[in-house]
This record gives sequence, structure tokens and C-alpha cells, in this order.
Amino acid sequence: SSGINAEYGGNQYRTVSHTTEALHDSCEMLMQDQQDLEQLGTSISQQLIYFTEHDRIGTKLNSSSINVMGEAFVPMLIKIDECVEFMKDHPDYKESAIYLAKYQQCLVRALTLLRSYIVNVIRTASSTASTSLSGSGTLVPGDPAFAQLYSKFQSQGPRIKALMEQIEDRSEKNPEYLQVMQDCYTCYCYQRQNLILPVISEEVGRLWKLHANDHCTFIRTSCMALIRICEDEYALYHCFFSQSDLILQGLLESLSGQLYDYFRPMIIQQVQRFDLLAEICSVLKNDIFEDHVNTKGECLEAFGHLALQMLEDAQERLSYRTQAYIQSDITNFLPSAGDLAYPSKLSDDLSNQYAMWYPTVRRSLICLSKLYRCTNRSVFESLAQECLAACIDSLKSATLAIVENSSLLDSQLFLIKHLLIIREQIAPFDVSFTVNEVSLDFTNLKIAASGLITNKNRLLSLSSNNALLEFLFQGAPQLTKKILDSKKEVDINLKEACTDFITTAATMLSSPIHAFLATVETSSTPPTMEQCRNVVSETTQRISSKLPGIKKSMHLYLANADTEAILFRPIRAQILTQFGNLRKVIDKMEEEDRFIINCPSPEQLTLTLAYN
Repeated sequence: SSGINAEYGGNQYRTVSHTTEALHDSCEMLMQDQQDLEQLGTSISQQLIYFTEHDRIGTKLNSSSINVMGEAFVPMLIKIDECVEFMKDHPDYKESAIYLAKYQQCLVRALTLLRSYIVNVIRTASSTASTSLSGSGTLVPGDPAFAQLYSKFQSQGPRIKALMEQIEDRSEKNPEYLQVMQDCYTCYCYQRQNLILPVISEEVGRLWKLHANDHCTFIRTSCMALIRICEDEYALYHCFFSQSDLILQGLLESLSGQLYDYFRPMIIQQVQRFDLLAEICSVLKNDIFEDHVNTKGECLEAFGHLALQMLEDAQERLSYRTQAYIQSDITNFLPSAGDLAYPSKLSDDLSNQYAMWYPTVRRSLICLSKLYRCTNRSVFESLAQECLAACIDSLKSATLAIVENSSLLDSQLFLIKHLLIIREQIAPFDVSFTVNEVSLDFTNLKIAASGLITNKNRLLSLSSNNALLEFLFQGAPQLTKKILDSKKEVDINLKEACTDFITTAATMLSSPIHAFLATVETSSTPPTMEQCRNVVSETTQRISSKLPGIKKSMHLYLANADTEAILFRPIRAQILTQFGNLRKVIDKMEEEDRFIINCPSPEQLTLTLAYN
């Protein structure tokens, strides 16, 4: 009976245990279901807020007491954005499309209120500034009265900027915000333009009258006034807005454009001198661009566009006037008697070396020095090539006149002197002085036209020998390219001038020997001792009488011992060669005859021809 009781007790325990475990599992399941339901309820409540918020937001937006500057407006705007975003992210929710449209209407309403407030503040500030300045007379930038155009606006900046930052931050993602932002920018720039534009126009006109006879000063002062205004407008704009915009650049360009209305007619109608145009270009390029526009960044970007247009217009006009100057004052230069008074002119004023330069050389170098500082590389190289070519041609024309007035030697030294000056003065220019010249070669056209006339009988031929077809295919002009190097042309002409001078000087000193040797070569009889002695005597006398004069002329024209020595060296070499050839003839004679002839030795000649 005890075993039966034990077995019965074990079964009962297992039954109770299984029942307890089942009850425990059921409780856990019920607790898990409760948690899931609670989480579901919480999730529904959280998402339901995006639907229920509409009534609260709509009530606020339709309230007559709504205040854009109130603490609740920006959070409400943020909430509307969140609701719109939620509806877009959950298009499968019931009535999400309906509520999306409702929230978008709320957003439009809120942005309309925001835009109206900002626009009204800007218009009120503009009206206040305009009213306070009425009757102030002429406004000059920098005056206290002019400063009110900024102070009246600047006081409203912090109020607007906080709201604009909300708009600007969302403008890239939401077109409604972008449109409001653009409307605010447009309103602001329009009001500022109406206030400032008449002041700038009046100021530029005042400066024009004040500096009517000093164009560079007018441009410099006008540009500086506009630079200050652009900087002030840029700073004031950023008191209201955080982002720059093309509308701001348009405002600054319209303000800057007042100067261009005076500038363009001025450089076309009033400024005719190339040197004055060069100064204007220098002011714009160096004083305005390099010192201000290139260093101050975005605030002067719009003004920089105007300044660049002005500079390009001035450079274009400068290029035209320079070509006219080269034609009138260098190519067509008619020298006076004083201009050609060489070598006496070199002794008149030794203290002023520039006064001794030929006028076209002086004008050419001044022209190049002015162009170099204010034109770009390609324009300078083109004008430099034209200027130097005209200058060299004028020097060659002058040498012909100097030959008639003075001597061949003077004309050659004149040319050498001025070519050396040109080469020395253009050396510091950091340009290549090369220009690609493109031209049309009509040689083939002439040949083809001649063939067409010759072969008239084949004009209507139906074969490949048709004369008209040959003219069309063979007569086309050829495009030719040529590289012009101004610096190389100077060197070539200098070398030719030096060669001519060396030949002239050597011939002047040793012409008797040259003539005698030519006679000896063509004669069948050997020269006599008396003939050789006379040649030697005449040549040594020539050297003694003419060499000091040649040296004096070289020193007068060149005024540089090293240059003079270099130029005289080949003259001495030619004379020594002539005496060497003569000595070969004399060496064939008797010793007694050679003694009587007394031809100087190479050492003696070298000593006699030494340049010191």
C-alpha cells in the first residue's frame, strides 16, 4: 500500500507541475501581448500626432493675434515641415494625401505671413530712410546724412536675419521656401537700388564736373567711391541675409554701371592721346584691380565685372590710338634740321642723354614703356612689333639724310648708336617680341588666271582639261604664316650696321693698299719698289691722320669704351690683313728694296692700331 501511495503522489506532483508551467507560459504570453499592445498604442499615438496637429496649427495661423516674431512661430514652422515630410514618407497611410495637402496649405499660409512681415519691414526701413533724408540737399558718400541710408536699414537687420536663416536653410529642399527667399532678396535689392542709385548717379556727375580736365583722377576717385559703396552694400546685405545671391550681384552691377555711362563716351570722344589712355589703363589695372578687386573677394565681384569691361574698352581704344600714333609720329615723322644735326647734336647737351636720342627712338621707347604696364602680353607684343619696325625704318631714312649733311661714317654710327639703345631698353621687357603673322598668298590665283585667259578654247570642255575647273581648283589663295621677331630684327639690323661701319672705316684707312693689290692682280708686270713705298707711305699717313677722327667719332656716338673696343677690333683685323697681303708682294723684292719701302711689321701696326 505504501508503494501505491508513492506512485500516486508522484503522478499528482507531475500534474501540478505541468499545470503550473502552462499557467506560467500563459502569463508570459499575456504580458508580452500587453507590451506589444502598449507599444502599438504608443506608436499609433506618436504617428497620430502628425494628423491631429493640423487643427491646432490651422487655428494658430488663422488667429488675428499671430505674431511672426513670437516665440511660437518658428517652432510651428518646424512642426509643419515635419508633418509634410511625414506624409510624404508614408503615402500608404489612410488619408495621408489629404493631410499632405492640408499641411502644404498651412505652409503656404505661414510663409505668406513670413514674407509679408519681412517685406513690410524692408519697405518701412526704406521709406523711413527716404523721408528722413528729404531736404538734405546733395548727398555725398561719407557724409553723416548719407550714413542714414545705412543706419535706418541696419537697425532692422537682426530681426530679419533670424527669420531669413530659417528660410535659407530650407530653400534647397523646398521650392516654397526658395520662392519666398527670392522674393525677399528681390524686395530688399529693389528698395536699396531706389535709395542708392540716384545718390551714385549724382555723385559720379559731381566728380565728372570736378575733374573734367583730369580723366585719370576722375576714374580713380569714382572707382574708389563705388568700391566703398559696394563694400557697404555687401555688409548691409549680410546684416539681413546669410547667403549671397545673383540678385545681390545684379544690384551691385547696376550701382557700378553709373560710372560706365560716363566712361565709354569719355575714352571714345575726349581721350585721343595714347599716353593718356595708357595712364587710364594703368589706373584700372594696377590701382583698382590689383590693389582692391583682386584682394577683397566676393564683395567687389560685381564691381570687378564693370572694371574689367572698362579696362578692356580702354585697352581696345589704346591699341587703336597707339597704331594711329605709330603711323603719325613715327612712320610719318618728318625730321627738322636740328633732328639730323649729327654729330654736332651730340656735343650740345651731354648732361641729358635722352635729348641726344633721335625723336622716333625716344617716342617708340616711351610708347613701349607705357604699353607694357597696362596691356596684356599678346597685345603688347603685336604693338611692339609694329612700333619697332616703324622706328627702325625711320632710323634708316634718317641715315640717308645724315649722309648728305655729314658723312657716311656719321650715318652708320648714328644707326649703330640708336639700335644699341633700342636693344638695351627693350631687354628688361619680359616678353618674347614674337608675333605670328597670317596672310593670303595670291600667287596661285595669278597663275591660274593667266592660264584661264590662255586656254579660252577649253572653257566649255567636257573633259578633265576644262580650263574653268582648273582655275577653280588651282587658283585658290594659300594661307601663309610668318613669325615676326622684333628683338631679332633689331639684332639683325644692328649686325648689318656694324658690318657696314667696319667696312667703311677699314676702307677709309687702308683703301690705297686695296686699290694697289687689285692692280697687281690684274697687271702682268710686277710692281716697282717706288710703287710699294708710295702705297705704304700713303696708307700709314691715312692711318695717322684719319684714325684719331674715327676713334673720336666712335667715342662721341657710343660713349662706352668696351663697346668701342669691340667694334674697332674687326677694323684693326681688316687693316692687318691688308698689310699682310701687301707684305707678301714686298717679300718677293730685294732686301734693299724692302728696307727702302719700310713696311711696318705686324707688331708695329698692332701698337699703332691699339684702341685706347
